[in-house]
Amino acid sequence: MLQSSRTVPPHRVPPTVALAGATVWNRHEAYWFLIAVIVPAASWSRYPALVPYVFAIVLLGASTFRVGTIVRWMSMLRWGVIADVESVDTALRGDRNLRLAHATGWNVQRRWYTGVVTESAVRYRAGDARGHLFVRGLPFTTGVVLAHSKHPSSAMAISDFPCDLQLDGKGRWAASFPRGFWRQALATTALYGYAIAGLTVSLA
Repeated sequence: MLQSSRTVPPHRVPPTVALAGATVWNRHEAYWFLIAVIVPAASWSRYPALVPYVFAIVLLGASTFRVGTIVRWMSMLRWGVIADVESVDTALRGDRNLRLAHATGWNVQRRWYTGVVTESAVRYRAGDARGHLFVRGLPFTTGVVLAHSKHPSSAMAISDFPCDLQLDGKGRWAASFPRGFWRQALATTALYGYAIAGLTVSLA
């Protein structure tokens, strides 16, 4: 199945990918937003003039990071080729309780997981070029790996994307939202809405 999908890039990337990237929940981003809530609350009485700057810096930083990630995803999908996995080395990284995405072929399962988290060093070949990437979570098995045809040393596992993807034999990506995605989207929208409201109120 993978062989029949190895078409020559560029591929057509649907806007679903950008929408998913713009609204997917990011727990690291949420942590920094939480810090932005605590710090202004503690400084409103003593340094009220600083509050708008805190909201503005966090909003700008989060938006810049999110846009950069979307651009990287879009570029990888447009110019990506399916790489051959040559070897996988897995190391334990301790116990965690978090939501993980794990790929078997094109199929990606996303669920909460409690247990030992691993980091897999995946060595791949894309044409004449070779490279490696690290996949954190469950041990890497048979997930699809995409390598950038213009920069073969850059690669991503299909589980790194926030939406479910399939590449047909004509070089077109089909992207769909995974189950429960819209709850994440609402939470992300509420998070940014709070920050924008905080910036607006503090400026007033």
